[in-house]
Amino acid sequence: MTYQSRSGHRRHLVQGAALLVLLSAAGSAGAQEAEATKVEEVVVVGSQIKGAKTTAALPVTVLDNNQIAATGAVSGDDLFRSIPQMGDVFINPSNAPQTSNSTRGDVNSINLRSLGVGNTLVLLNGRRLVSHPTSQSSGTVPLLGYNANAIPTANLERLEVLRDGAAAIYGADAVAGVVNTVLQTDFDGVTVDAQYGWAEGTHRKEYSSNIFAGRNFAEGRGNISLNGNFTWRTAQRPSDRDYTATQDLRPLFAGFADYAASSAPDNRGNQNSFANFTVFGATSAIRQGTTALTTAAGASHVQPNTIPGCATQIGNGLCIGTGNLATGSTANAYRYNAPQNDATTIAPEIERQNIFLNAHYDINDTLTAYGELDFYHATSEGLTTQGTSLVAIGVPASNYWNPFGPVTFANGQANPNRLPNLTNVAASGAAVTFTNYRFNDLGPNKVEVENYQTRLLGGLKGETWGWSWDSAILYSKADAKDESDGIDSQKLANQLALSTPDAYNLFNGGCLDGSGGRDCTPSSRAALDAIRFRLKRHSTTTLTLADFKVSKPDLVTLWAGPVGVAAGVEFRHETQQDRRDPMLDGRTPFTDPVTKNTSNSNVTGVNDTPSTKGSRDVGSAFVEFAVPLVSPEMNIPLVRRVDVQLAGRFENYSDFGSVAKPKIAVAWDVVDGVRVRGSWQQGFRAPNLETTNPFSYSRTNTVTDYYRCEADLRAGRISTFTACSRGVGIRFTTAGNPDLKAEESESYSVGVVLQPTFIPEQFGRLTVTLDRWQIKQEGIVGTLGSTNGAIQDYLFRLNGSNNAAVIRAAPTVDDVAFFNGTGLTPVGQILEIRDQFKNLQPQTVSGIDIGLNWTLRTESLGRFSVNVDGTFMDKYSQQLSPPLAELFEARASGKINRATPLTDPGDLLKKNGKPKWKWNGSATWRAGPYQVGASVIYTGSVLDTDFLSTTGEPWRVKPLTTVNLYGQYRFEQKGWANDTRIRVGARNIFDKDPPLSSSGYIGSLYNPYARYWYVSVSKSF
Repeated sequence: MTYQSRSGHRRHLVQGAALLVLLSAAGSAGAQEAEATKVEEVVVVGSQIKGAKTTAALPVTVLDNNQIAATGAVSGDDLFRSIPQMGDVFINPSNAPQTSNSTRGDVNSINLRSLGVGNTLVLLNGRRLVSHPTSQSSGTVPLLGYNANAIPTANLERLEVLRDGAAAIYGADAVAGVVNTVLQTDFDGVTVDAQYGWAEGTHRKEYSSNIFAGRNFAEGRGNISLNGNFTWRTAQRPSDRDYTATQDLRPLFAGFADYAASSAPDNRGNQNSFANFTVFGATSAIRQGTTALTTAAGASHVQPNTIPGCATQIGNGLCIGTGNLATGSTANAYRYNAPQNDATTIAPEIERQNIFLNAHYDINDTLTAYGELDFYHATSEGLTTQGTSLVAIGVPASNYWNPFGPVTFANGQANPNRLPNLTNVAASGAAVTFTNYRFNDLGPNKVEVENYQTRLLGGLKGETWGWSWDSAILYSKADAKDESDGIDSQKLANQLALSTPDAYNLFNGGCLDGSGGRDCTPSSRAALDAIRFRLKRHSTTTLTLADFKVSKPDLVTLWAGPVGVAAGVEFRHETQQDRRDPMLDGRTPFTDPVTKNTSNSNVTGVNDTPSTKGSRDVGSAFVEFAVPLVSPEMNIPLVRRVDVQLAGRFENYSDFGSVAKPKIAVAWDVVDGVRVRGSWQQGFRAPNLETTNPFSYSRTNTVTDYYRCEADLRAGRISTFTACSRGVGIRFTTAGNPDLKAEESESYSVGVVLQPTFIPEQFGRLTVTLDRWQIKQEGIVGTLGSTNGAIQDYLFRLNGSNNAAVIRAAPTVDDVAFFNGTGLTPVGQILEIRDQFKNLQPQTVSGIDIGLNWTLRTESLGRFSVNVDGTFMDKYSQQLSPPLAELFEARASGKINRATPLTDPGDLLKKNGKPKWKWNGSATWRAGPYQVGASVIYTGSVLDTDFLSTTGEPWRVKPLTTVNLYGQYRFEQKGWANDTRIRVGARNIFDKDPPLSSSGYIGSLYNPYARYWYVSVSKSF
């Protein structure tokens, strides 16, 4: 499979820039490498007061430009994954690569403390970023967050992570903390560099080139700096790794007896090119002579004639059998296996450009004008699976390939495909319907996404009457254009009605060798071209912001020193618009000519989704005080210094009301080198504009019909409940809720900072931090979910009732036969499950952060630095909502099977993510032109709750420790090579694959590859 970019000229631009750098003998930006600075002097995040000492009370992680460069990061996602406090990255191209989410462009989410996308506020140079416009669902809730890849990684001044709630300072979304990216400015010169990296044993390769150029003007009163990054990454293929090469991963667990019988690692789809179809309107079995070709309800299927179940032969190695294809038993090899033959991509091909222009000019000694112009653009091309028919599609009797068609077509031609000797099918033929059919003959579904993000900021800042002030206007827009393959239902109906060989043929089966359920006998090219079209989606978000802030470090003077103050007002206008294709949003409805069923979607296999738009206005005001209570000059024993931060913020939302939140933080220096710190604050997160829209939308989902699993177990068709494979494709319909309120939070942190003064200077400087933190949230937006809805229906039906939110078809005679002898009341197939967004139960997350920093400078041996940063999460829990509590009680008491999978929100720690331990440690040595760095990253074990043993124990996904290493040499001699740096490194140098789970690997925690090599060269002029 060859992957072609639709924007080849951009690739040439990237490669040309890289080649230019190489020809220039590109080297290090070492001349600009700054020595580490005290955190108190550089931290912007956490306080709006210039130079406030209260930042010492706040737990902040700061990566300077040296540490950022040492990660070898090519994208924002690479950079943020290196921070232990960052949780799982739910939105990323390699998470669930067989689903549509994985191909939705160059997008990666930011998730501090694993609280979820949208609970971390992301800033650029201290001001908000616009959110990415395309939502993705975590379970059932559409998530909108910030795109990490729109944030540059090259030529940054520093990255600041406030591991503390900050709604009182910055407003909504800062529940878990704040990420602030600070760009380098005031640069005078040019630095160019290029990096090439590759994941060993895969097709994944990355090329990036950067330019950082700046110029002072007006005798140093002004500066303009340009930071440009260009990246191209090739697609990663399923065949690259054994845990992605197939969806049937059961052989990887064959040595684990308690898990070997489970079907959970078999992720293949039941929808394939061997059609299940039903004679429309049948009231008894269709027969050929005395042989039944269908069930009493008219159900039949196409299958290879080499497996049991044939009722009559139809040629080309195919036969017809009664009922549905037995994919759970004799036809198991014919289930759809997406990764085979590289019909999907594990990660799409991506081209990315990040350009940031910053400028400032000192109008006079007390007034400065400044501005930013930022541009991000990315294209991606990925492959995913074709659509499937989850509702019945009618095939007229006139279809050329219909085995129950007319004896003679309307034009007088004899029908060559009607089965002979049909005893109860009229000469005019019979229509059929088909479901759970995958249109594999169309080939892979190519998804192309183009993302833009622009940001324009202009402002003034200055000093007036002893006050520092800053005011700016910002406008930012994010834009996503998404195109994928679709099937036009009306044109499909027209093609199915043809009485010529160009009629769409669903009766020709798939590949007889069982190669992943593919279609080796596709319909004619004319038929395929007639039904295919490009499905389009265009989403935008905008952020318009105006603010005015003032700050004064010495408002009044107390006994312990001056009181600092900051205050400000801010206005935001936020919009979101999701423009769906007219074929999908109800503007082009479709009525099936055979079944007469009507749908607002004219796209086969895709549920109707309306176009939406929403906006809100937010006005806010804040005030912050930095109050010194004790100073060293007061000579109080064991109280060397005490500083307090007091802050509060009020925000008014045009759509759901007002909120006001306070914060207090305290830093107490017991003695020189021993500091105790703590903070308490309240926060909030506004419901996103998609969840508050007053409309319903549906998504295709697959759930297990546990009521039918119970019937299989009672009938002896399976030996254990975990062996059940009664997955069924459904519509999951979710209703928006305009009455949603903000999710509110309360959090605290308390810790200690040790900088031992008794250690002699020749042994270096040591800093140790330890912080205990906790976050409580209330009113989290969510739904009950389709799985819980199906389990609820299972429980209710065992008790003689039913779940009204689970819509089933009327039971057929086949359904009656399926339940015969089990003692259970027959039911039809699940068609739809309905739900609505609600403010649900509270959750609590807590843990401990640990930090260590040691630096040593020597004249003869060089400079050494060691950093250890880790977090231990000891609680992640939600209170059970009443419906869930009922299900857990039912399982515990045996009212439903004890192996019924339920996710316990009472303890979500380690469940499918959220490891207890995450930490990294790094060590760097630098002497003269040489530099060597190493780091160790540890991610603790988690539990795969979808993969249970015969006794109900979840699979333990093992912990992973990876080691990164790099070496660098900087040329310092005169001539063309002066100030040139060459760096060679490897991430995961010991080549450790991600730990095994039932889905192969957990894409929100790990990358789908092992050792990654890179080499970079850089030169400064």
